[in-house]
Amino acid sequence: MIATDAFGRREELRAILALRHCPGLGLTRAERLLRTYGSARAVLAACRERPEECAAGAAMPLSVARNLNKGGWREEAEAELEAMERLGCPVLLCSDPAYPELLREIPDAPPLLYCRGDMSLLGAPAIGVVGARGCTSEGLAVSAFFARALSEAGVSVISGMARGIDRAAQLAAMEKVGRSIGVLGSGIDLVYPAENADLFARLEKDGGLLISEFPPRTPPAATNFPRRNRLISGLSRGVLVVEASRRSGSLITARLALEQNREVFAVPGHTLSPASAGCRELIRKGAKAVFNADDILVELAHLLAFDAREALEKRLLDPENAQDGAFEASTPHSALRVPLKGDREARKRPLLARPGQNPPLPRGLGKNTRATGADIPVPADPENSANSADSAGPEDFADTEEARILAALAQGTAHIDVLSRSLGLDAARVSALLALLEVRGRVRRLPGMNYALP
Repeated sequence: MIATDAFGRREELRAILALRHCPGLGLTRAERLLRTYGSARAVLAACRERPEECAAGAAMPLSVARNLNKGGWREEAEAELEAMERLGCPVLLCSDPAYPELLREIPDAPPLLYCRGDMSLLGAPAIGVVGARGCTSEGLAVSAFFARALSEAGVSVISGMARGIDRAAQLAAMEKVGRSIGVLGSGIDLVYPAENADLFARLEKDGGLLISEFPPRTPPAATNFPRRNRLISGLSRGVLVVEASRRSGSLITARLALEQNREVFAVPGHTLSPASAGCRELIRKGAKAVFNADDILVELAHLLAFDAREALEKRLLDPENAQDGAFEASTPHSALRVPLKGDREARKRPLLARPGQNPPLPRGLGKNTRATGADIPVPADPENSANSADSAGPEDFADTEEARILAALAQGTAHIDVLSRSLGLDAARVSALLALLEVRGRVRRLPGMNYALP
């Protein structure tokens, strides 16, 4: 059941909080009930009308179903709602249009996400980058090297805001156009570790995004981090492990990625280095050894290109739906639509600019199902649609700029910066348009951010 109005969203939020704080229910049972009944409101209705059926379906004592009816959750749920309102940050529900489709696919998708920053990143191509907190100086450099190159290609970097590899990757990603998403193992209002306060502030204010499924003021307990890790992999098309020992927590993220049908990549490191022993073990078990970002981008080109095209077309061709947002808890018990970054702001972040020779597949198809092709609608060719009488609409502006880019490349290979200057367009805007043209097969990307006609 999908909430479609402010009242419905408010009631769904209250129902989710009821499940979260019901004595004896727990996360596993709550997720089982949500899968069975489709929404938190439907769960409450079922427990009220058919408590025995509800208890049997979730393999829980009948007393727990009755606790839902008695409202034993109410005090703690109201406390979280009040904390939510004090924070004033958007809260994204699984019933909201802006909830990331990739995350919906995992079996234990969180019903609620707290967000701070640019929520449109949730729909952009993304790769998880993880590794050891106590890493080597080489590990830090390698993490930044990969993250910077991924970001230059318009791919967002997702990590866990930890010391070491995570921090290096996220800072490097924020230097370029792809940006970064930080997934927290604590409440959205807590900075952990304390030395990452600068990274927290930068992600929130400078085009990145912070997300958490935990209530405000939740401390960073050890049990929270495996749940955080499943979100890193769940939001990503693939996960890169840069440096990890045999007992590194990053290996948990890699295992979760495999369970979620995501790709796993690992940097081998030096043969004798214990800091990379976990990465080498992953490679022995089937992870792909990578030596630069191109190894990842080529492997996932068709999936990342699909994400890029979908996100770009949604912003350029259907801006109203692209801005469907989440709850904003800035007024008492409200459930208002929060606009995402406007179209002009969204264009500051270009999307994937990598070649892909296979046709894009629907979301959720990893390498084990790539043979299942699908016909994905492609926007009309700009040269044809520009002269079409029924092409009027939001795409006209994009088509005009695309035609100018194609005309410029007809003169020969050009660097993205040269195209930007000669056309008088923002470099990020040019990169976004080049991504769409590349997906259509109209341009090809060369080394060094150079472009040419096919």
